Amino acid sequence: MMKKRKARKELVLAAALLALGTAGCSASGESQGSDTKDVANEYYIDLTDLGMNLTIYLQLDEEGNFLFSNTLDFETNKSSGTFQASDGDYIMVYDSINGEEKSVSDGLTSTFEVQEDGSLDFTGCDYIYYGSAKATTTSEDHPGAKLIAYIVPENYDAPDTSTEFQTGSYEAEVRKENITYRHSISFYEDETYLHQISYEENGNLKFAWETGNYGVNIDQLALEPEGLDRLSGAVADDSTLTVPVIAQPGDDQRSELEFTRIQEPGLLAEFEGKGTGTEGENFDVTLKLYSDGSYETAADGFVETGVLVVGTEDSYVKQYPDHPETGERGLNQVSTVPPGICSQEGSLTLEELRVRRSEGLTRYECSVTIKE
Repeated sequence: MMKKRKARKELVLAAALLALGTAGCSASGESQGSDTKDVANEYYIDLTDLGMNLTIYLQLDEEGNFLFSNTLDFETNKSSGTFQASDGDYIMVYDSINGEEKSVSDGLTSTFEVQEDGSLDFTGCDYIYYGSAKATTTSEDHPGAKLIAYIVPENYDAPDTSTEFQTGSYEAEVRKENITYRHSISFYEDETYLHQISYEENGNLKFAWETGNYGVNIDQLALEPEGLDRLSGAVADDSTLTVPVIAQPGDDQRSELEFTRIQEPGLLAEFEGKGTGTEGENFDVTLKLYSDGSYETAADGFVETGVLVVGTEDSYVKQYPDHPETGERGLNQVSTVPPGICSQEGSLTLEELRVRRSEGLTRYECSVTIKE
């Protein structure tokens, strides 16, 4: 069965490449036949039986464009692209997913068949790509469930998708074996998150971290840690979340912790050090690290803010500066800042950081050590 599905997927992608290569070749410049016009409509898809308590919406237009969104006004582009008919099926090729541009070479496609009632059956493919999530088209827990897109009727009553969830930073504490582990989890507007653990051990400040994507549907919080399976949390109210996290570095299992939203993060540590300019000159650098993982650097009087991921166990440091024009914060920033190094030989030191000294985008390498 798996071999058949894999072969089918390869054929679908090949057909998609051919379809894109021939699209728009008609002398009149009109869409290819009436195939796309036949299915042009607005659809809703209930993903509950497939493991996601979520209803999403699909718009197909007559020109062969598709758009997935979270509301029927289709103002938010969760994913989009083009579609064409091929050998009885329809092939969708994604050119945008969660705000990131894609191409046919990425191999991200979905297929559907049209049913007698006009609904669209996606069960013949593996996934549809929606925002930061991949929605499976079948379910092991519910073998009879299928991913079907139904035409939105005139009297359709859209589910209430309002939520009390707020982006921002939330904190919790766990105390084990006389060590207090301070947990902070920050949710950014670009649907990324940072979970940071800070604690003191043998007089040394230490850090552990996790990053990934998240999604919210009413009172459900879904986390997708980088490289791991999807996790489920809960939104209790506008200031309280329940999140499955590693409570103590080294734990094999996750624990559900209750996090409380904070208005302003506390100052966690201050660092100072030197940087080197393009002419080899030295300049002073200070860095303030806050409890939510945000940072503020000052070099030659120029101040920059952003997110700093620090891991003392893996000697890892990564900067995510706020967008220099909009000030937007998140881990999906277009950033050329390479990772740095964290060392604890003596005082905690962050090496190979890159800081700006002016409004210009040039960055200079520096090393800073925690102030005792």
